[in-house]
Amino acid sequence: MKRLLHVSERSIWRHRDLRIMLPARAVSFFGDELAALVLTLRVYAEGRGPWAITGLLLCFAVPVVVLAPVAGRLVDAVPFRTLALAAGVWQAACCVGLAGTGSLWSIYLLVVLLQAGQAVAAPTWQALIPSIAERKEVGRAVGTSQALSTVASVAAPAAAGLAVARLGYGAPLLLDAATFLVLAGAGLALRTRRRLARDEDAESDSKASSDAFSLRSDPLLWPLLVGVCALVLVGEVTNVVEVFMVRGTLGASTLAFGLVTAVLAGGIVLGSMVAGRNASDGARAQRVVVAALALAIALALGGLAPGIWLFAGLWAIVGVSNGFANVDASTLVLNRTPELSRGRVLASVNAMVRGSSLGALVLGGLAGTALGPRETFVASGTLMALFAVLLLVRIRGVLSNSGTTLARSGAPLG
Repeated sequence: MKRLLHVSERSIWRHRDLRIMLPARAVSFFGDELAALVLTLRVYAEGRGPWAITGLLLCFAVPVVVLAPVAGRLVDAVPFRTLALAAGVWQAACCVGLAGTGSLWSIYLLVVLLQAGQAVAAPTWQALIPSIAERKEVGRAVGTSQALSTVASVAAPAAAGLAVARLGYGAPLLLDAATFLVLAGAGLALRTRRRLARDEDAESDSKASSDAFSLRSDPLLWPLLVGVCALVLVGEVTNVVEVFMVRGTLGASTLAFGLVTAVLAGGIVLGSMVAGRNASDGARAQRVVVAALALAIALALGGLAPGIWLFAGLWAIVGVSNGFANVDASTLVLNRTPELSRGRVLASVNAMVRGSSLGALVLGGLAGTALGPRETFVASGTLMALFAVLLLVRIRGVLSNSGTTLARSGAPLG
């Protein structure tokens, strides 16, 4: 943590806007995690079955996928401060509504509206990072943001349980509303502005490049992102059966389960910070796949683990690999996307990944029922490793055929 907060001449914290943005986003992420957990506990406490929880999870995920095209165009056409303020106030209002409603269908509706705001807010904030930091610092900014968000996600479950026990279900949702207002205020305080597609002073060739650009046109990004989505679809199957594996098969206590979760978070923080160091696009692309391969092997071995402590050690590898892959992939997208189409691309990427996660949720339920926790871990890790090897061969082929550069704005691969 000391490294995260240290300010020096070469530190990303020398950028005033990053000092405002990154902590504010972490606070908001804490509120989001808190609200999601509280709503899950609320639905469960009302005696609803598994399908009610599944419906809640779908409400959190579907809007981000469905609204991606509209959200992306808004981010590229509307000034940052306008969207940051509007999204923050909109989401805060949704949380206030959630704090006061008791109907399951009202909860579903308000969560959909909340996530509609998130579909716009996420790419709005992500797209601003390359406008604040230098190209070689984008990875560190992304890594630091992920590390802070991971720390927030660790604190959220304990805070959710304590808040519900002491204050009931409404107060934590009002707290989440407050975090959205904090984020909106941070957006107003930022000085950095993105050049938008509608700007009159945008050069015509830049506009043409932006309009012509799509993920499919980048010979490195497109196969990498499609491959990553396949890896997410297969790998996140284990999320559904993780609790059954740890608490049931391995017989771990609730304390041990919490420690395993903390180990995973610590690994993500470590991987995020190391991956943030400057590297060429080619190196980052290969590291994404190698990290996914290491994660896959750890998942498969986790299914064979005889005890909780070996499983925890493997979970640390999963965390570090996850941190590496997320930061490198996000940095590649930010660095290789033209500024004028960055919002559209980020919204599309978020939708692709979230859609893969939705598919994994369904497959996880089927696999957990048909195979059991151990077999699901082994099968998921094995398939993921196979996909990772195939993707690595593809990416290395792209790099070999393209030499030291790719045909997109001379983006360096090294």
